[in-house]
Amino acid sequence: MTINELFTTETVGLVQVLPTSVVRLHDGDRFDLHITPVRKNLSGADLRMLAYNGSIPGPTLHVDQGSEITVQVCNDGDVEATVHWHGLRLENRYDGVPHETQEPIAVGTQFMHKLQFPDAGFYWYHPHIREDFAQEMGLYGTIIVEPPDAAYWPSVDRSFALTLDDLVVEDGRIAPFRKSGPTFNAMGRFGNVLLINGETEFVGTADVGEVVRLYVVNTANTRLFNFALRGARMKLVGGDSGRYEHETFIDEVLLAPSERAVIDVLFDTPGDVRLEHRTPDHIYDLGAFSVSGSIAGQAERSFHVLRSHPQLTDERTTIEPHIVRAPDKLLAFVSSMPLLYGDVQPPATAYACPMHPEVTSTEAATCPICGMKLVPSHSAIAQHGSSHSTHAASDGLE
Repeated sequence: MTINELFTTETVGLVQVLPTSVVRLHDGDRFDLHITPVRKNLSGADLRMLAYNGSIPGPTLHVDQGSEITVQVCNDGDVEATVHWHGLRLENRYDGVPHETQEPIAVGTQFMHKLQFPDAGFYWYHPHIREDFAQEMGLYGTIIVEPPDAAYWPSVDRSFALTLDDLVVEDGRIAPFRKSGPTFNAMGRFGNVLLINGETEFVGTADVGEVVRLYVVNTANTRLFNFALRGARMKLVGGDSGRYEHETFIDEVLLAPSERAVIDVLFDTPGDVRLEHRTPDHIYDLGAFSVSGSIAGQAERSFHVLRSHPQLTDERTTIEPHIVRAPDKLLAFVSSMPLLYGDVQPPATAYACPMHPEVTSTEAATCPICGMKLVPSHSAIAQHGSSHSTHAASDGLE
């Protein structure tokens, strides 16, 4: 593999990474999001990474439920890009799906997004082109959507976002990525360096009696995080879709890639509260809150109450019968990832319908029964010698 086949790891001339900011935005506001390479030092290694607005993670966008903003994305990074607004309900054309809802944002060009925030909760943004590379290099940021109802969430003294991530560092550099496609698995690789808010160690302070809300998201491409705080009480109040029907006290929470959790933490004892990633074989230390002093308020008193939300119970009751009844239709989803693996595969010699395998063709077409796009099936024609128009029998796709 030659150097020209790899994304550069050079840091000469790059600006130093900036601290992550919290940006308060209101209905009608415009925000500029700029993708650039930056230089970041981790454990003595000087690394070339990618950043939104110069920081890793990118800015936390704090917005109001029901608002709409405009985000102008400028790509001066190392690879073409889109920005996907993970979990948000918004117009499809602004959702950042390359070649489907928009063309990729080439290096040196821009794209304008209109974002709506119909739901309260916690969301995040990241690339949808070469996630294995661009996301591991630092392109991720968070969104907190504030509800108008002050009672939507339990009372807390303060809140902030936490990102959990990892990356592979070898010989003082991030392990190289091929330009043609993923170096390891499709969506990424396990890292040997764990990151929390872009750093190898979290450093924070809290008062005894303080309740802090942590908006936690796993931004790693592959690794699951089993997140915990040793020495404090944790209450799980929400996740990917806003608040939960029933709040629960927890000791830890397991987060798959892209998964979010909203956790209220009561610091009731002075000393260090360790943030941990717990596995069956090892406990990884992610840093600590230093807890001292004291604070007394409504948040501490209400922390001990586990709330339930009748409207969510009503919604669950409404949909429960549909879980056990027979489906109206069966859908098959077939996925291909040429943007991850490089060039599009050459045309197949035979095609078949994933829902009606008896429907075959010698060329790419659609099924006359269900309208689905036929997918490559190298065995269908060889075994049956039939065409799409004959609907000859087949034993399906291999």
